[in-house]
Amino acid sequence: MRGQNGCLGFFYGLDALLSAYPEGGLAGEFFINGKTQSIWVWDSTGRSWYDTNHAAPAPFFGVVTDPATFSPAVESGQPASFVYVAGYAGSHLFPALKEGSSLTVVTDSAAIITLVWDGSVWRDYVTPLTFDDAIRPIYMYRGQWNGDATYTCANGVVDVVYFMGRYYRVKDSVGSTSLSPGASSNWEEVAHFYAVADRLEMLPDQLMVLDQQQTIRTTSGNSSWELCNGEIRHLESGTFLSQSGELRVSKEQCDIIISPTMKGLVFWGPDEKNLVIDWDTDDNIRLTLSQSDDSGSHQILVTPQQITLSKLDSAGQVQSSTRISPEGMSGKLKLWSDTLAEGDIYVDENNFLKQKRG
Repeated sequence: MRGQNGCLGFFYGLDALLSAYPEGGLAGEFFINGKTQSIWVWDSTGRSWYDTNHAAPAPFFGVVTDPATFSPAVESGQPASFVYVAGYAGSHLFPALKEGSSLTVVTDSAAIITLVWDGSVWRDYVTPLTFDDAIRPIYMYRGQWNGDATYTCANGVVDVVYFMGRYYRVKDSVGSTSLSPGASSNWEEVAHFYAVADRLEMLPDQLMVLDQQQTIRTTSGNSSWELCNGEIRHLESGTFLSQSGELRVSKEQCDIIISPTMKGLVFWGPDEKNLVIDWDTDDNIRLTLSQSDDSGSHQILVTPQQITLSKLDSAGQVQSSTRISPEGMSGKLKLWSDTLAEGDIYVDENNFLKQKRG
């Protein structure tokens, strides 16, 4: 499992998690969702993320509610995983596992216990529950430090000032101060803080809200944008800009993604990448078109040097391909034994080139 014993960390919303792990999860993996304030686990049966704060849909039963009565119907040779949220430090007994076996898991604090049945034996993993990454103060930027002003740290709101080319915040242990960051230990430098403005001018009928989840929402008419945890989202269209710089635009059953990690532009259909514009290992721009069918997929690869048309099987292996370049065309012709359609050019049993007619 990835992460710490399967814990992928803290993410504000499912989309933030999908931006980091677009391929989905693995058995036993989970993450802390700051938007729903709950733990989400990977449902290997339905191949989707599931909010443990709601009743589990059948046949997924991966959340343990009562260790004393927990008796999953696991089978030999069939891996399964389950998650239990332990609310205190101590011993946690699971007495009714497969064939009467029991398991005791000891935690040093509140923790998430992951029970993994590997098909023959039980294994347990403990992830301490700490929400340090989820708990952040609200920074109130006060502009340049002013000797006539008083700066505070109270009720979760911390004053930040700009002083001698750096940003400083009032320490948590300091209630208020009027001293400068250069002459007092009441301040500490903020490493990742960049002020974009200390004053915002709002247009008529615009609204800006900062909620308890530290989400900034701006609304004008029927259009709303949210800024939270370094991510920007347009609520009506679903357009999304992630922390990693990935821009995702949704259109009905299609997603358009501009990604610095993918180094290109990707058009996703309902289940697959249909069009990709990126660069190859030699820094040549290329365009890839693909479409699946019952036997595999068809692919067109376009580069400045050539066009390649390929037929791939269900495992992604090339069955046949034709290349067109300034030097000419190369490919595989059909044989007389292949399934032929009207107009097909093929090689007969005597190695002559013919065209199918009638």
